Amino acid sequence: MDYEKACSSCGIRLGKGDGMAFFKCPNCGEEEIGRCPNCRDQSIPYTCTKCGFSGP
Repeated sequence: MDYEKACSSCGIRLGKGDGMAFFKCPNCGEEEIGRCPNCRDQSIPYTCTKCGFSGP
């Protein structure tokens, strides 16, 4: 499946760049979480769409 990655907090499309982070959900380990530099710096919460886990 080809899709654009987006920040899990604010929804901005993520490309290649400094400060972006991608990781598997710490709870279920299945969903990929994307974080833009702004949301990471401000500790904006994200929610896993697979299991509902929320984190900073």
